[in-house]
Amino acid sequence: MAAVVDHAAAARKAGLSMPDTQVIIFGNPQAGTPLMQAHPEIAIDLPMRLMVRDDGQPGSLVTWQDPAYLAQRYGLGEDQLAPLNAPAKIASALDGR
Repeated sequence: MAAVVDHAAAARKAGLSMPDTQVIIFGNPQAGTPLMQAHPEIAIDLPMRLMVRDDGQPGSLVTWQDPAYLAQRYGLGEDQLAPLNAPAKIASALDGR
């Protein structure tokens, strides 16, 4: 599952302007469902999201929810963190690291 929300395009349609800003939403039911079964309230933070925006500097700024924050917020065990590391892996791949 994947989707893109283009906030800048929506702003333009409303007659407003803002720097290019997109949120990429992606998830994997095989990874997320067990987390939601163990901690139903984590559904508010799933599927995972990456925000890509123009901050006026060369390149783009990419941000995402810190998995350590989610682990603390929902009392997740170390064995449950792997699916939450996907945004960092994607950002690293985009950055060529």
